Amino acid sequence: MRRRSLQRPKEKLRGVTRRLRSLDRWADSLVGYFPEEFKKDPYWNEKIPILDRVVDRPTTNAELQAHCAKAMLRAVANIHAAKPKEDTTSIVTALLTYPDMHQSEICVFFDPDYFYRFFNRQSDFQTLKQLPTSSLTQTLNIELPAQFEEVGFLSIEKDEWQGDVSVNEEEWWSYRPITS
Repeated sequence: MRRRSLQRPKEKLRGVTRRLRSLDRWADSLVGYFPEEFKKDPYWNEKIPILDRVVDRPTTNAELQAHCAKAMLRAVANIHAAKPKEDTTSIVTALLTYPDMHQSEICVFFDPDYFYRFFNRQSDFQTLKQLPTSSLTQTLNIELPAQFEEVGFLSIEKDEWQGDVSVNEEEWWSYRPITS
């Protein structure tokens, strides 16, 4: 279950093994599942179902994030394997955010144009720039599933409130089968 720790964001993590087992069960439960009931929408998504402190700073570590990234990649591979053969347009992806991973999600884009517009964000408040050489799978020391590609973006978000401007940068990593 996806949860936020609003009252105790830095409290010691408890039940990590149980939470990771639950995430693994969720990823494995997607074997044979493809969200066809949402095909009338441009996309379907599901956020990573885990407590934010397991995957966000300052309470996480590379080992926990790697485990969660592997579960997300396994989940997206399961959904892609269940995609009907006659469906040649849907794009199945995992979007992993880094260094804080609680916004990570699995997406199925039923409208390919919407997929390409999703990663084309150029405004005064948000910009996506493709990362040329880095790799989250190398950073976390995990293997990319066979026939998947990894594309990284730097997301730069600007927020202005009462004259103060804050800038937030995070990496967005898109994983999808090459033969979508």
